[in-house]
Amino acid sequence: MSSIENAIKGAGFTAFAEALRASPYGAVLDGGGAYTLFAPTDEAFQKFSTVSMDVLLRGDEALLRTVIGYHFAAGRVMSASFKGRRIRAVMYAGGDLIIDGKDGLRVNRANLVKPDVIAGACVIHGIDGVLWPREPAVSP
Repeated sequence: MSSIENAIKGAGFTAFAEALRASPYGAVLDGGGAYTLFAPTDEAFQKFSTVSMDVLLRGDEALLRTVIGYHFAAGRVMSASFKGRRIRAVMYAGGDLIIDGKDGLRVNRANLVKPDVIAGACVIHGIDGVLWPREPAVSP
């Protein structure tokens, strides 16, 4: 397990750490550079059926790579930078998401629930939902 995966798991995001470990992105994150991660809580992953989780983690490598890559972006951005603003962020796997800090803090439809967890050069923001590209192949 990479040091970033350990930090994510240690911050209470066990299911996201498992998904990250199953993807090629643990090595990317540990390879240096600053990143901002939006890590879904374990409760967010519990909304998925067992079958959907199995497909995500073990069945469709391209889907896993797309979904996990949709949860982080280059650069370390603290939550204070989002407050009062609406930002479009380009994610590592491509595609973009909307970070809305005008009334609370939301990332697409997910709420930011655990901001600013520092893990080396990365910052982790816990969210209460799993971010999906516009057309997911597996639904929760």
